[in-house]
Amino acid sequence: MTRAEVIAKVLGLLGEEDLVVAADGAIAREAYRALDRPRTFYMLGSMGQVASIALGLAMTRLERVVALDGDGNLLMGFGGLALVGGLKPKNLYHLVLDNGAYATTGGQPALSRQVDLAAVAAAAGYAWARRCHASEGESTALEQWLAATGPAFLDVAIGADDPYPAPRIPLTPEEMARRFRRSLQ
Repeated sequence: MTRAEVIAKVLGLLGEEDLVVAADGAIAREAYRALDRPRTFYMLGSMGQVASIALGLAMTRLERVVALDGDGNLLMGFGGLALVGGLKPKNLYHLVLDNGAYATTGGQPALSRQVDLAAVAAAAGYAWARRCHASEGESTALEQWLAATGPAFLDVAIGADDPYPAPRIPLTPEEMARRFRRSLQ
């Protein structure tokens, strides 16, 4: 599956009340293209902070919080795993789209293919953590991940190619923030 396909599948499995934090760059743009929703926080210019922002929401809200992260993004803010694992919010679901590269910044190689991110998440204290390779049935893995008790972590290996990149989100950061805040009221 491609990044776009995995994101579309995840968003299709969520309920209207679920909150989503989408990593800056390609992941936020793909989430917007697949299913724009007011309860999605599209990150801009804050690489490495998906887990921390999702954790803040999960600690203060009852709804399920889904973090759409990238492997390079996660590696930039690795301390977020320890925070989530230590605080153990049962309503946090962390998905890593692992293409082995920092795709948004130019495709530089990331260490995610040498470091088992799911094992790190489990060691940090996530209640459920798995790594899924392309041949292992991503759809089943996504369903198991969302059915698990959180914090739950799923690292999905995807291809590095991006044949149809999503365009930029046509909202200002202020519009995105206002819309997201209103959806929480």
